[in-house]
Amino acid sequence: MKLLSNGLIALCSALTFSLSASPGLTSQTQAAPIVQTAYGPVQGVNEGALRAFFRIPYAAPPIGAHRFKPPSAPAPWNRPLAAVKFGPACPQIYSHLELPQGSPYAEDCITLNVWSPARAAKRPVIVFIHGGGFTQGTARNPWYDGANLARKGAVVVSLQYRLGPFGWLDLSDLGPDYARSMNNGLLDQMSALRWVRQNIAAFGGDAANVTVIGESAGAISISALLGAPEADGLFDRAILESGTPGSIATRQWSGDVTRAFAKAAGFERPDQILKLDTAQMLKVAKRLYEGQFSDVAFHPVVDGSLIPERPALRIASGKLPPRPVIIGTNLDEARYWYQEIDYLPRLPASFAMPWLQSLAGKDLPAVLDAYRRDRPTLTPAEIDMAIVSDVNFRMPAVRAAEAISARGGEVYMYLATVPSIALDGAMGSPHAVELPFVFGTLAAASDFVANDAPSRRLADAVQDLWISFARGQAPSAVGVQWPRYDTQHRATLMLDSNLRVQSDPYSATRKVWKALAFDGADPGLDRASPLQFKGTNTYAPAVILAVIGVERLSLGCMVIAALLATTVLLFWSRSRRHRQFQGRDTQS
Repeated sequence: MKLLSNGLIALCSALTFSLSASPGLTSQTQAAPIVQTAYGPVQGVNEGALRAFFRIPYAAPPIGAHRFKPPSAPAPWNRPLAAVKFGPACPQIYSHLELPQGSPYAEDCITLNVWSPARAAKRPVIVFIHGGGFTQGTARNPWYDGANLARKGAVVVSLQYRLGPFGWLDLSDLGPDYARSMNNGLLDQMSALRWVRQNIAAFGGDAANVTVIGESAGAISISALLGAPEADGLFDRAILESGTPGSIATRQWSGDVTRAFAKAAGFERPDQILKLDTAQMLKVAKRLYEGQFSDVAFHPVVDGSLIPERPALRIASGKLPPRPVIIGTNLDEARYWYQEIDYLPRLPASFAMPWLQSLAGKDLPAVLDAYRRDRPTLTPAEIDMAIVSDVNFRMPAVRAAEAISARGGEVYMYLATVPSIALDGAMGSPHAVELPFVFGTLAAASDFVANDAPSRRLADAVQDLWISFARGQAPSAVGVQWPRYDTQHRATLMLDSNLRVQSDPYSATRKVWKALAFDGADPGLDRASPLQFKGTNTYAPAVILAVIGVERLSLGCMVIAALLATTVLLFWSRSRRHRQFQGRDTQS
C-alpha cells in the first residue's frame, strides 16, 4: 500500500509539473514576459493574449538635483525591473474627478505603461497623453486602460508628466538650468516619445508609425508639440481631443503666475520656491488656483526657444512636416464643470455679459441670436456655457482644421454629441465624454456614460476609426465613410449612437465668430472664460444669490429668523423676571 501511495503521489506530481509547464494556460501560469530596453530589462505581466508593462521609467526621477529641470536619461539597470503595477501619480491636489483621496503620488512619477499583443510585430503604436488642466490627472485612471485598444491590434502606451508648479512654473530668472522650466512637462512628454522611438520595437510596435492621442491638456500639449521644431521627428500622426493651439500661454502670463505663486507662498524671491517640499508646493498651488488664474494657471508657454512662436502660426505657415490629424470637440464641453462648481447652472446672464462683450463687441446681439437659433432648447445659463465651450474648444479646433486643410494637409473633424448620464443628464455632452468610447472602458465609466448595447457598439466603432487612422489609413469603421475636412463641405463626424457624417453642424454659431482668430492670442488665457476675465462682476447681488442658491438662502434666513426670535424671547423673558423681582422688592 505504501508503494502504491508513493507511486500515485509521484504520478500526480509529474502531471502537475507537466500542466504547469504547458503553454496556452491562464496568465497566472505563463512565464512573466521580459523585454530588453535600451536602459535594462523590464518584467511585465500577462493579461490573456496581451502583455502589459507598468511604471517603466523613461527619464531619471525629477527629484534632488533634477527637480524643476529638464528630464535626463534614466540610469541603466541590469536585473529585470518589476513592471507589474502602475506607479504613483504625479503630485496634485486630490479630486474625485481625477485622483481620489488617498491615491499614491510622488515626485518620482515620470513613467509610462505599455500594452502589447503577445505576438505583436511592427504593430501601429498609439501614445496617450492624459488631460487634467496641466494640474491634475494620471495614467493610473481606469478610463485610460489601454488593453481594449491593444486587442484591436495596436501597441498602446500611456505616460505621465510633471503637473502644476512641478512641471510648468516659470523659474527662468534663476539661470540657464531653469531656462525651460515653464515647459518641463512638455519636455517630459518629448522624452517619453523619444523612448518610444528607441524601444517600442522590442514590445512589438512599429517605431516608424507612432500616433499620439491627447485629451484636454494632453491635446493642448500635442498642439504645443506641433509648434516645437525639436518635436518634429517624434510622432507621425496626431489625434487631438478637446484641446487646441488656442490655449497656449505667453511669457507674460507665465511670469505673472510665478509672481502670484511666490506671493501666495509669502516669498519675496522665486529661488525660495526651490526649498518647498511636495506638500508645501501643493498647498501654495491650491491658493493660486483659487485666485484669478483659476484652472488655466499652467499651460505650455511660447518661450521663444522650445516654442518659438504661437503653434497656430506655425500650423498656418506650412512649416510643419506633413502629419495626418484628427481633431474634435464635444458639444457641451464646459458643462463638465457642473461636477465641481454646482452653481454654474444658476448663474444669471449678467455674470457672463462683460466677458461676452469683450469678445463680441458690437456683434454681441448677433452672437446671442445665433445660439438661440442653433440651440433653441438651451436656458440662458446653458447658452453661456455653450459659448464658453465654443470659445475654448470648438472654434479653436475649427480654425486649426481650416489652417491644416488650407495648406493641403490631411485633417478629419469630429463633434461628440453622445450624452453623459451623470447629474441626470444635465451636462449634455461634456468634456471627456468621448474617452470611455476611445478606450472601450465603459464599465469603468458607468456612472458617466451608459454601458448599454448602443454605447458598446459606438465604442467598438470609435476604436476601429482610431486604429485604422493609426495604421496610416483614412479612418474607417463598418458603415462609416469619414471624408477629410475642408472649408467647402466641412465634413464632421457626429460621434453618438447614430454615428454619421454631417456637413457643417451648428453652422450659425460657427459663422458668427468670424472676427476672432482663436489662435492663442485672440482671445488669450485671460479671457478663457468669465472666471478669468477681470471685468466679471462676481459680487453683483444676483450673482451672489445664484452662488448661495435660493434654498440655501431661504434656510439661512430661517436660521437667522429663528436666532432673532430666540434672542427676543430670551430678552423678553429676562426683562419680565427682572420686573417681577423689582415688584417683590417694592412690596417688601
